[in-house]
Amino acid sequence: MDVRPSQQMRDLGVVQRGAGILAEPARAFDLPAERDEAERVVDELFAAMERIGQVHPFAMGMGIAAPQKP
Repeated sequence: MDVRPSQQMRDLGVVQRGAGILAEPARAFDLPAERDEAERVVDELFAAMERIGQVHPFAMGMGIAAPQKP
C-alpha cells in the first residue's frame, strides 16, 4: 500500500495545515540566557530538514515557517 505524501510528511514530524499548534504564537528566546536551548531547537530543525530531504527531493528548495508576532 502506498503512503500519501502528506502522511509521509506527517510521519516525519511536519505539522499540516489546520493543526492547532500553528495558531499558537511563537515565543522569542531570551538571548544570550537561552542560547543552549536556541541552539538545540536549530539543530532539531536542521535534522528534520535532512530527514525530509531524504524522503522528498524538493526541486526549488525547502524552508521553515513559524507564527509571527502581530
